Amino acid sequence: MRQNTKTIVGAINTNTSGVSTLSAEFDTLGFSFAKIICLSSSTGAVAAAGTNKVEEGDTTSSYATFAGAIQGTDWTAVTTTNATSLAKLIFNVDLRGRKRYLKTTFTHATAGVGEVIIAELSNPYDGISDTAAAGAANAVGL
Repeated sequence: MRQNTKTIVGAINTNTSGVSTLSAEFDTLGFSFAKIICLSSSTGAVAAAGTNKVEEGDTTSSYATFAGAIQGTDWTAVTTTNATSLAKLIFNVDLRGRKRYLKTTFTHATAGVGEVIIAELSNPYDGISDTAAAGAANAVGL
């Protein structure tokens, strides 16, 4: 059976004193859509004037911003406290016409422990038919 998504853990904060900014890079080659999810175990919100954004690049050495993906320019963040069960931020990126690599920066209002950035890439040009291609160590019903 083929599946249509690949999940990638881009960054995890393992610093016990917490961090306020976390970044992750994703290779999107062969996919049409990316859902990038920024999570935190803190109830704090995203930074009011932070650098929350997605950038694109042909390589991982140089990135540029694009319209619609920059906080403060293209959208305004909700800065109220929210539950740890909610994603702090979700970017939905149509990859058609985009460059191969995406870089996400997630800025939290306060230093937090347990911050994670995950990407779910979907609609591959070729279906995903094994565990490694799905981005997992184990896959059931693949």
